[in-house]
Amino acid sequence: ASSLSENLGETSEMDSATTERRDERKKEKTEKSPTQAELDDFFSAAERYEQKRFTEKYNYDIVNDTPLEGRYQWVSLKP
Repeated sequence: ASSLSENLGETSEMDSATTERRDERKKEKTEKSPTQAELDDFFSAAERYEQKRFTEKYNYDIVNDTPLEGRYQWVSLKP
C-alpha cells in the first residue's frame, strides 16, 4: 500500500511541475508581446515587399493603380 501512495505522490508532484511550467510559459508570452509599433513595422515591411513583388511581376503599380511598361500590356475596360 505504501508503494501505491508513493506513486500517487510522485504523480501529484509531476502534475504541479507541469502546471508551474505552463504558468511560466504564459508569463513569457504575455511579457514578450510585441508593441503596436513593432506590429505596424512588421506588417508595413511585409506589405511593401508584396507591393514590390507584384509590381515587378505584373508591371502594375497597385499603390497608384496605374500600369507600367513591361511584360504585360494593360488595357482599360469600361464597366
